[in-house]
Amino acid sequence: MTLLEQFLLPFGGGEQKPSSSNSSGKQSTAVPSPDQPTSPTKKHRTVALQGHTVPWLLKRTRRKTVGMSIGRGMIQVNAPRWVPVSDIEYILKEKSKWLLARLAEWHQSEQHRLLPEQQWAHGASLQYLGKPLTLMLSPQLQQTQWDDFRRELQLALPTDADMDRIRDVVHGWLQHQARALFAKRLKTISDQSGRRYTKFSLSNARGRWGSCSEDGHIRLNWRLIHFSQEVIDYVIAHELAHTYTMDHSKSFWDEVAEILPSYEEGKSVLRRARLDTLPTF
Repeated sequence: MTLLEQFLLPFGGGEQKPSSSNSSGKQSTAVPSPDQPTSPTKKHRTVALQGHTVPWLLKRTRRKTVGMSIGRGMIQVNAPRWVPVSDIEYILKEKSKWLLARLAEWHQSEQHRLLPEQQWAHGASLQYLGKPLTLMLSPQLQQTQWDDFRRELQLALPTDADMDRIRDVVHGWLQHQARALFAKRLKTISDQSGRRYTKFSLSNARGRWGSCSEDGHIRLNWRLIHFSQEVIDYVIAHELAHTYTMDHSKSFWDEVAEILPSYEEGKSVLRRARLDTLPTF
């Protein structure tokens, strides 16, 4: 059973005939007419997409086109009153590959949200450069120290420090490490590849790992510090390639490969990662 089949299991499976249901639940063999103004604003329905019975919610609006999004584990459709349900289902089937992929991502994200929240206490763990580190409260220290051998972040805090204070100290340390490491790797990869950028800064974006403006200003999401150097180097190579071209054409990926021949390793890791599963600061 595939991951998507597991996600859609509660809604059933198997290809169904592309017929529609009227408000009484009976099957209609005729082409449905547009909903009348007196019909409900929203209707829950199902549609067969590539062998999966998928729930979808119809909302009639004043918009002029049919819009689709994913939410609450189903397809949400906003459509004008004059568009027949049969036409909407045809559009859903045409977009089935994209819709099923987005549904799988949504369910995957929901599973991640059910994971235990990050703990901010003595002995707690979080990811740093692709491996777990342990938080240690060390009141005898004057400043935060990193023990690479034990992979311990030793915080100069009292043993009764509250979670907010611990989180803030860890946050500051991670951002400091990110700025130093990213700047160093960016310069190294830039020098080795001969690609130039004009400026570097950290990003706090919730929707992207990095960006590059047309004037060569590269921003790297500081949360990349949770990942291994292979991932960090891939994002750097990706953004340096954007100084050559701003699109994602074949020539762009050829540029990425020339900058970092091993980029696929980091790319594959990042493709499976989600910003919303990382610790919240």
